[in-house]
Amino acid sequence: MILRKKTWVLVGILIFILIGGVSWFMFNQNETQRKEQQIVKMETTTAKQIKNTFTDVTEIKFSERYGENRLTGYTSVDVTITTSYGVTSLLDVSMSLNDKSKKLESYGVDPNLLEGTTENKVKVIFSNKTERSL
Repeated sequence: MILRKKTWVLVGILIFILIGGVSWFMFNQNETQRKEQQIVKMETTTAKQIKNTFTDVTEIKFSERYGENRLTGYTSVDVTITTSYGVTSLLDVSMSLNDKSKKLESYGVDPNLLEGTTENKVKVIFSNKTERSL
């Protein structure tokens, strides 16, 4: 009788550990998805800012590598910008979820890019390899 009770307690503990492990795994999975959605949101804002800052942009491609400064809340990424006049430029851009400005403000100056506004659709390749036109 006592052996049977110990077995049921042991089975209960194993089920509890299993449920806890699955819950922890699912929580981490959801956190990863939320982080990816935040990055795509920042990249979309940045792509719109690039369109409003440079003229004749045809393609914007975000690198997969990021640098994150948790103290300032900014994330830096390399962005390749291609224009209709044959210029391809690599910019290091700082992004933030809180940045709602129209124009791109924090980037390295590239004399090959002409300042102005791009009116046509631009192909955007996000860091997660999805593509969209803006």
